[in-house]
Amino acid sequence: MNKRPQYWKDPEIDKFEVFIESVKKHNDCYHIIIKENVIRPSGGGQAGERGRINDGNKIVTILDTISDSNNVVLITNEALTEGVRGYLEIDMNWRTSMMKNHTAEHLFVSIIKNQYENISVGDLWIDGEHGTVEILGARLDFDTIFNVEHEVMKIIEQDLPVKSEYVDSSSIDSSVRSREGLTEKHAQLRIVRVGELDSSACSGIHVTRTGSIGFFKVLDIKTSERSTHIEFVTGTKAGSLVSKLYNVVLRKKYSYPFEMEQLDAVLDRAKLAVDDKQKLIQKTTQLLSNGPAIEQIAEVRFMYESLPGFDASSLKILANQLIVLGAAVILLFAPGKKSHVILRVNEMPQEASHYVSKIVLSLGGRGGGKGEIFTGGFVDIENPMKLFDELVCEVRKSIA
Repeated sequence: MNKRPQYWKDPEIDKFEVFIESVKKHNDCYHIIIKENVIRPSGGGQAGERGRINDGNKIVTILDTISDSNNVVLITNEALTEGVRGYLEIDMNWRTSMMKNHTAEHLFVSIIKNQYENISVGDLWIDGEHGTVEILGARLDFDTIFNVEHEVMKIIEQDLPVKSEYVDSSSIDSSVRSREGLTEKHAQLRIVRVGELDSSACSGIHVTRTGSIGFFKVLDIKTSERSTHIEFVTGTKAGSLVSKLYNVVLRKKYSYPFEMEQLDAVLDRAKLAVDDKQKLIQKTTQLLSNGPAIEQIAEVRFMYESLPGFDASSLKILANQLIVLGAAVILLFAPGKKSHVILRVNEMPQEASHYVSKIVLSLGGRGGGKGEIFTGGFVDIENPMKLFDELVCEVRKSIA
């Protein structure tokens, strides 16, 4: 085979005449060996290429490509005729996506390396769907990764040239990124250079200019103590994904009014609502099992509960629906950034506000009411449950 494959020289060529050297059945598929080095096998963190091959009688699909010693092995689900010349066609959608993903990975890692000198690349996988890269030596936060994403997009817009050159391994210096032990294995290395930004020893397939990547988007981020695993997509797939998500948000903007710049706050509020719902479920379960907290203070029954997830009107409805007999004070509290409090009295000598109004004011809240119901609230409370405990304690004293 040629030492320098055709896909390094011109990755846009997609049709080749090849010699089908052997065909062997292997489990549920066939391994077809060709002499020509025109389709890239899997290796170095990159998936094998796909395509079709024709022996003159029929066309079969190339499901994957692997290497066997010095041979290129095509994996197919059908056999072909051995010892004849055939025609191989590369799946250019798969190849082009891999090219974009691989060059984007080089850009992403290079920018991070400029910020964190001691990081290294761990597991790497590039295929025609997406790319994943593991950064070892640093736990990167979201802001850092999104800033790097933005820098990658700027380099894509600059449309820098991506070129290959071949050098002796002995001439490699620290300016060239290469995996450990690579220079000892090979006398010569292929160096992929992206403008003046990055130089890496690499055997993969790349675009010829950064502008061909089109779009870069981080999909997922997983971190551990000293590593960060990042998944990303490029090109039309990345653009379509962002467009789809934007359209979902745009549609929701009119059914649940908010401005686009408020989306972060809207999502935070939605998360609080989910958290409150979970707390409410837990509280309901507790109440079904144990009932509300009840104290007997002389002749008065004092009932109190914290009910996360309730708004003021729901809390008031609940207070009115509770059936009580004789002298009683009911204190209901809904904790949150805005905390609500309802106090209801039944057959008590004083109106509801007598037992709680001054207490709410002294604790920084506001409220009012006549007769059996007092309604109040608090804003920007850092520890709502501590506030609830203080309310219970002071109302207990006022009853006594």
